[in-house]
Amino acid sequence: MTKPTVQSRSPNGTPDPTRPARLTTVVSDKSQWVLIVLLIIGVPTVFLRTTLTTFDIPQLTLLWTLAGAVALIGFHRLVDSGNLTIGPPALTIASACFLAALFLTSVLSEQPWVAFTGLTVRGAGALTYALCLGLLHTVYRLGRRRSAVSLLLAFVVAHVVVVGYALVQVGGIDPFVWSVGEIYVGPVFSTLGNPNFSAGYVGLTLPLLVWVPFGSRCRTILRLSTGAMVGASVVALTYLDSFQGQVAALMAIPVLAHWAWHRRAGGRPLAIATVLPVAFMIAGVPLLLDSPGLGPTLVAMFVSATCTGLGIWLDERNPADTGLESQPVAAEPNPLLALASRPLVWLASSLVVVATGVAFFGSRIFDQLESGLDQRLALWRTSFSIFSSNPIIGTGLETYSAHFTAHRPLSHAIEHEFALSDSAHSVPIGMLSGGGILLAGAYLALLAVILRAGIQAVRRTSGHKRLLYGAVLAAWLAYHLQSLVSIDTPGLVYTQWVLGGVLLTGGASEGLHRALSTVTPGGAHKFRLRLELRRWRALGATLLSVALVILLFGSLTAPLRADLSAFQAQEAFGRSDLQAAGDELLQAIGHQPRNGIYAEGMAIVYGDSGLYELEFSERVRSAGLRPGNPFAAVAAAESAVRIGRLSDAEAWIESAVSIEPHGAKVLTDSAAVLVDIGRTDRALGLLEVFDSLRSSDIYRWKTVASIHRVMGDEQAAERAMLCQLPGQPGCWPEG
Repeated sequence: MTKPTVQSRSPNGTPDPTRPARLTTVVSDKSQWVLIVLLIIGVPTVFLRTTLTTFDIPQLTLLWTLAGAVALIGFHRLVDSGNLTIGPPALTIASACFLAALFLTSVLSEQPWVAFTGLTVRGAGALTYALCLGLLHTVYRLGRRRSAVSLLLAFVVAHVVVVGYALVQVGGIDPFVWSVGEIYVGPVFSTLGNPNFSAGYVGLTLPLLVWVPFGSRCRTILRLSTGAMVGASVVALTYLDSFQGQVAALMAIPVLAHWAWHRRAGGRPLAIATVLPVAFMIAGVPLLLDSPGLGPTLVAMFVSATCTGLGIWLDERNPADTGLESQPVAAEPNPLLALASRPLVWLASSLVVVATGVAFFGSRIFDQLESGLDQRLALWRTSFSIFSSNPIIGTGLETYSAHFTAHRPLSHAIEHEFALSDSAHSVPIGMLSGGGILLAGAYLALLAVILRAGIQAVRRTSGHKRLLYGAVLAAWLAYHLQSLVSIDTPGLVYTQWVLGGVLLTGGASEGLHRALSTVTPGGAHKFRLRLELRRWRALGATLLSVALVILLFGSLTAPLRADLSAFQAQEAFGRSDLQAAGDELLQAIGHQPRNGIYAEGMAIVYGDSGLYELEFSERVRSAGLRPGNPFAAVAAAESAVRIGRLSDAEAWIESAVSIEPHGAKVLTDSAAVLVDIGRTDRALGLLEVFDSLRSSDIYRWKTVASIHRVMGDEQAAERAMLCQLPGQPGCWPEG
């Protein structure tokens, strides 16, 4: 006896043709959610020592791959179901404008490949931002039907890994031995490869870590554990020694205040007393201590865990005021509570706290600001100069390095000639110079929509949900606070978009609605036909998705494969195995032919092998791919001299001088090349420009002395040797 087939029925009793589509939607939603969790944990924590960059390219590849998989699943669901759902009009319009601006500024850029991919910088190009925009909408769409707690806990897990590895490095038990070339600044840099980036991540995710013990409904053991981690995180920030992370971490204090003020009136004083030690540690420990050591670290963890325990006890004895548990009871008016509820009192109290902090820690704060903003001010001035040259559409994202030397201040060129920055070290300022008013305006409009939704989410909810959205809003604001002086690295760039999707979930005034649907209601006689059409559509969606995976996987992973080959080339070059180094570099160039660094490496291999014609071709390609690098242009000129191509050498020298007209090394090396090709008149002109810089670089003055000796001017050579010591009489005229 066969089992009868049960068909799903619609409310009117007819077969429901949409049931298979709903099942597909459930599966795709779960898959997307899992991929986003993996992305949150994996991107800021993964690194691969067998790549040339170790941190940036592996993290970028993981971000591209997982975000691309999320987008492909969404595309498959769209084609399979025939339903396109969109959010509120404000969000849709702002997102469309931002996406269009990304496309236009990339296409119209002088370096469209760089603007689109963000390579060879840190990958914050149009592709990365488009994928992050997709994450924003995916989190928003999925968050309407499921809790965001798992996403926030994923951020907490990543935070713990970043802090944990930093403390492992502090303790001297790092299982890896890092060479000087692999470390950006200092011995403690954690999983993002740079103390500034790691501190920024710890700072912006600290509000979420604080939310777990003070506001979540997690198990007691988890709340106690994360409570102890708050103390460890604050100590890790002292070793990372980055002011941007310390400032971003201050956004965790409003989360504590929100939890304390969320008590019923009678329990607020005790709640405030409970969180005060934690708030003091977050604000004061990075300013008071430089290298706390094991003892203070354990004390900080004990204090934060103890406060967490008191908070858990208080949650049980005096639960958060949800506004639904009981009706207000008439009570005698409390003058202190009435006074504390006035905004002016809160403002005055905040000013007193700030003034006290400045009085006690002012000198240290100003020292941190001075050291942190020393070069950033010059970088920002350069960025605004680049913006003024192309204010509407900018020069393209991540093209800052191509225009840096031509726009940087003269003082920076003289004092920091070799500091060729590839970023403005400010996300909004970099967005302005890279994308002009078009992209920056769309970006700010999108942020305004998210901010409004975040405020609405906190205002409309109550109880634990309000605490959750308050923590997410604090973390989102912390990202933007640190982004004012930081770079959108792969480990940081996605965070604001995922957090923004959570805020939109709770605060958007309108929910999802169907913008396009190919599934229409019908009677039983149309069920078989529609079911057959849906099967063909599902097959087509699957085949198309597979084709896209095959097509895109190679492109998305090409930077990683190229970096792996470049690392092997570096290892072979260190062994003096030029053949193996050349073979590996050719593979790297095959994966990433527009990477000027690989071309430079290939030129070195050819030069050491005596293949000077091939060396010259690679030098030219390297200089062409790095239009803002004057040293690459000088190297191309020197290579041209070796093979007797004097006109090419002169052309590349003029290119180098136009790129960097005030660089001491560029001017002196260019003058040396011009003397070699017989252009002594032009060489003397460059030496006059160099002389006007009054450089203190003794090596450059030695080069000048050598040039004058070649030209037979011993008196000028003696003066150049004298000028190696600045301020010597007879070097420069008085006044």
